[in-house]
Amino acid sequence: MTDDGNDLYTPAQFREYQDGYGQRDPDEVHQHAGIVRDEKLSRYLSILETHYDPQECDRPEKMPGQAKDLSHVREIVRIEGTETARQAMANGDMQSLKHFTGDAGQRADISGIKAIDQLRAQMTGPAPMFYEWAEPGTGKSNFACLLGQLWKEQQPSDALVASNIRTLEETDEWTDQDGDRRDGWLANYGELNEWLKQDGDPMHNEQVPKLFIFDEASSNAGGSGKDGYDTKTKLGPLTYKIRKYGGSLIIIGHDGRDVHPLVRELGVCVHKEGLKEATFYEDVRNRKGVNPIFSVSGIPETDWRYDDKEPTTWSWSSGEDDGDEVDPEDLSRKLAIYTVITAKESEPDRPNHEIADFVPYSAEWVRQRWNEYQDDGKHRNVVGEVTELTA
Repeated sequence: MTDDGNDLYTPAQFREYQDGYGQRDPDEVHQHAGIVRDEKLSRYLSILETHYDPQECDRPEKMPGQAKDLSHVREIVRIEGTETARQAMANGDMQSLKHFTGDAGQRADISGIKAIDQLRAQMTGPAPMFYEWAEPGTGKSNFACLLGQLWKEQQPSDALVASNIRTLEETDEWTDQDGDRRDGWLANYGELNEWLKQDGDPMHNEQVPKLFIFDEASSNAGGSGKDGYDTKTKLGPLTYKIRKYGGSLIIIGHDGRDVHPLVRELGVCVHKEGLKEATFYEDVRNRKGVNPIFSVSGIPETDWRYDDKEPTTWSWSSGEDDGDEVDPEDLSRKLAIYTVITAKESEPDRPNHEIADFVPYSAEWVRQRWNEYQDDGKHRNVVGEVTELTA
């Protein structure tokens, strides 16, 4: 062993690579490598992390997204890491100690870049919402995480990020209604609902800033069939609820064609045109942006870490009673009326059967509600109520 500074560079650089901050994805090693020195324990942790699937557990909603966040795994790593550090200190093993500390200087610095300044300006308003769509391979998830990173840097230290991207490292722990500590991976609507309401009624309780990054493009939340129908009809109420609790939302969308009108009303639409280019629009219709706001190029990669090969999952089932004081059927009907009227006002020639895709009712129901609004002046109070709550 030598104290030559060059010998200390590799362990520090390896730690940054190991934690996901290197130029390459850390596909070859787990995060306990070099910290857990016991051969059998290291092997056990490697096998556990390789084969861990929270969806196969009896209560997946209580499980963290990754094995490394299991309580007993954390305990093993901390105990073994303490012993490794003790021996390194006793033996003057500077390489091991340098591996523990890493070198944050090896990480990418995105400050001062023009693209970042442009994007940062979009995150300054209260509870920003974005709908992003793009072709495969254009870095949609990376861009969504970059927006999340810029949102987080402008929030107080207790702000919370959650996502249905299971491998996203930068989600935040929170405490559920049973008093259990949970990571920020949310796999269904019931978990999201509980996460949103953890601070109580927003009319009487201050809300911790929250951001949910929802990837519906690569999961069963997008596409056709029942899951696709549920997304069309339920994404609007989800957006409503997130806004009600003062939360922010980034949706990694499917293709820009089937966007719930309420999402378009409350959010900014973003077309990711390439790996480093994107254009922000006021709206999107039939896969095309409407009324461009600005374009940005030279977009860097996010510092946030996730597996871009992960097939994300999502379920619209709640698993339990919603717990809101409002009647869910009444709320659903009001949102449906609001959806019909705003969609018709935005696109008068749009067929009723297309609008019916976004509400749990038929095309005939859509026609009747629109005629009642247009000819008889009905439902204006409903539109005003929903508009006020989502403003």
